[in-house]
Amino acid sequence: MGENCTSLRIKFVQPNQRGLIPIGKIHCSKSLRKILRKDDFSVSFNQCFTDVVMNCANRKDTWINQTILDQYVILHYKGLAHSVEIWQKERLVGGLYGLALGSAFFAESMFSLISNASKLALIAIMAKVNYGGFTIFDTQFPSKHLESLGGITVTKREFEEMLFLALSNKAEFNRSPVLLNWDQFMQYACDIPKNVLRSSKRKQPQPPDNF
Repeated sequence: MGENCTSLRIKFVQPNQRGLIPIGKIHCSKSLRKILRKDDFSVSFNQCFTDVVMNCANRKDTWINQTILDQYVILHYKGLAHSVEIWQKERLVGGLYGLALGSAFFAESMFSLISNASKLALIAIMAKVNYGGFTIFDTQFPSKHLESLGGITVTKREFEEMLFLALSNKAEFNRSPVLLNWDQFMQYACDIPKNVLRSSKRKQPQPPDNF
């Protein structure tokens, strides 16, 4: 992480308490499911990586500096760093970016320009990594907000043991066939009984193709 938003220096941090969300176990409230049912939002992956990182950095206090941005763009072009974009019509309203190594996905930061957009990004990216065979979804630092979404806390030693196994395994971020609608995203992302999910063959609205 960057020392601050104006410095070019970065530092490495190893929390003694690590935040994780168990794969496929996001808590999705009834109110959030109602928003998803409306199909007002569409999803894309890796279409606007730089824009997502810059939006994540667009806050008063941020650890995302120019060095972080530059290095993650390089990792993105190498196929290691990924982003999810949440669209409302043609407007980018939320997103999340992170790093994929082995079968571990390290969620770095997310942003929301309207209510709940970052939660939608979290659901979409969790579905993507679960569908692709990932075994760790790392949120780095635990927080009350992430706990409300299903997050847990493990010790540094527990995380290192999990990570050792995850780095020895392979996962596929861009597994085919692709997930098509919010029901499928919820199926792979959320701890929801299957009988709650509606059966729908309708495809989600596609993101604008001019980005």
